[in-house]
Amino acid sequence: MKSLRNQVALITGGGRGIGAATAEALARKGAHVIVASRTAAELAATVARIQVAGLSASLQVLDVADDTAVNAAFTEINAEFGRLDVLVNNAAILLSHPFAQMTMAAWDQLMAVNLRGAVHCAQQAFQLMQKRGGCIVNVSSLGGVPNTEKFPGYAAYTVSKFALTGLTEALAAEGKGCNIRVNGVAPGAVDTEMLRQAAPQLRTRTEPVDIAKIITFLCDPSESGCMTGATLMINSNL
Repeated sequence: MKSLRNQVALITGGGRGIGAATAEALARKGAHVIVASRTAAELAATVARIQVAGLSASLQVLDVADDTAVNAAFTEINAEFGRLDVLVNNAAILLSHPFAQMTMAAWDQLMAVNLRGAVHCAQQAFQLMQKRGGCIVNVSSLGGVPNTEKFPGYAAYTVSKFALTGLTEALAAEGKGCNIRVNGVAPGAVDTEMLRQAAPQLRTRTEPVDIAKIITFLCDPSESGCMTGATLMINSNL
């Protein structure tokens, strides 16, 4: 069923991995997907795969840490479509530094993408969704959930994902009055390029498409319309 027909969905970090798989899954549901990231070549490849399947997609080169670029991207979306129905806040970076040696510049860089970028995109999305309602899904991490295993060297990443989980709950409360649902997913290890670069020794059978199915479920009001403020933990199949 094309349950998201005529809807417009923006996926940040959409050039590869979970973001690309989510864009393809949402397009199969009938949405026009806007795939956004900093790397034009990856975006073009993702959009081409979607369009070859006869589905609707376009690309937006976007650094979510750049306030001016975020404002311009949402202005462009509003001008072209007059609406935004779905935002998937997936853009993230992963930096590993022993906490005692980590510079504040590295800390700020990670927070600018993983947290501040998500906040800014969500704020812009709220403005476009206030009349019709909509859905935001924040991609957190199992490391951003209390009482899960943490690893040395990833303090900044862990804090950013904890904050994203909190943001999900806070924005769910903000969105109730205008029918904006806000949920999250918190995956463990997923076989992505980011994981292979950060932890090449780690092997997992959980693929981006597995997480994309759950995100798509959260984006579809016919399947999850009763849900807001939830973060679904996904214990990866190692």
